[in-house]
This record gives sequence, structure tokens and C-alpha cells, in this order.
Amino acid sequence: MARYKLLLLLVLILGLLTGCKVVPEEKIYDIMEQTVVKEKDFEKQQKPLTELESKEKKIFEEIMDLGMKDMEQMTKLANLALDNLKERKEKMELEQKSMIASKKEFSKIEDPIEKIESKQLKKEAQDLFQLMEKRYAFHDRLYEAYNKGIETNIQLYKLLMKKDVSMDDLENQIEITNKAYSEVLKMNEQFNEQTKKFNNEKKKFYKLAKINID
Repeated sequence: MARYKLLLLLVLILGLLTGCKVVPEEKIYDIMEQTVVKEKDFEKQQKPLTELESKEKKIFEEIMDLGMKDMEQMTKLANLALDNLKERKEKMELEQKSMIASKKEFSKIEDPIEKIESKQLKKEAQDLFQLMEKRYAFHDRLYEAYNKGIETNIQLYKLLMKKDVSMDDLENQIEITNKAYSEVLKMNEQFNEQTKKFNNEKKKFYKLAKINID
């Protein structure tokens, strides 16, 4: 009788485990939702970065209005700008760390993709994976361009603090800085476009996989 009860218990446990089996599509959904969680720090940096960029722009405009008339005030403003750039660099590092954590989490999606039985659904999942990989690559390029822009700006403010700086040197550095930030804008647009594509395809995948996201 004891053995019979034990056998019955094992059968019930196996039945429950079978009933609770997670299909690949649901596993993919769980991973993608965790990926969103990993990017929370990325999202938190957006508003502060925009505000800091706006402040630095105003400082630069003040310096330009001041000209070379008041070196003491110009040095004070340039130092404020350098502090601003330092803070922006720190926030960009936090953003990049968040994206690295997101990428690590998202890489877990490869195994469940291979286990999808439907050829159409598997193809959709593979396309989704490729879109996200491109998105991470665009952010890496944005991160590099942003840091380069900050470095060119640092050089500009250091030049502005020199009493004997020539107008040619200043104009040359301003041109370098403008080019660097043009690249930042370009990379940011590409990253945002790729994010939009991914989000649209993710919704299509959820719909095709009949995953309720409400």
C-alpha cells in the first residue's frame, strides 16, 4: 500500500510538472521583459542628460557673448562647463552599463528560439534577435561618439581659459566639436529608429505567438 501511494504521488508530481512546462515563446517573453527591466537605468539618464546638455549650451552662449573681455568670468564659466561635462560623462557610463546588462540578459533568448516548433514563429524570433543586436551595436557607436564629443568640448573650454589663445585655434576647435556632435546626433537618430523597429516587431511576435501583453 505504501509503495502504491508513493507511485501515485510521483505520477501526480510528474503531471503537475508537465502541466507547468514553459513553452519557448513564453520563455522568450520573460527574457524580453527582463531586458526591459535591465534598461531602467538607461531610461533614468535621459532626462538628466538632456538638462545638462541644455545648461552647457547656455554656458557656452554666455562665454561667446562675453568674448575675451573678462578672463576671470570666462574662466569661471569654462570651469562650470567642465564640471557639467564630467557629470554627463558619468551619466553616459551608467547608461552604457545598463545597455551591457540588457545585452547580457537578451543573449539568453537564443536557446529558446531554437526550440520553437513553428517555422514561421522561429523566423520571426530570429529576425527580432537580429534587430536587437543591431540596436545594441548602434548604442555602442552612440556611446563612442558621445564620449568623443565630450573630449572635444573639454579641449575647447581649456583653450578658452588660455590668455594667449589665437582665434584660429579656437575656430578650429569649435569646428572639431561641431563635427563630433553632428556624429552624436546621427548615431542617436539611428539608435532611436532601430529601437522603434524592434518594438514594432516585438509586438508582431507577441501577436503571432498569441502572448497576451495587456
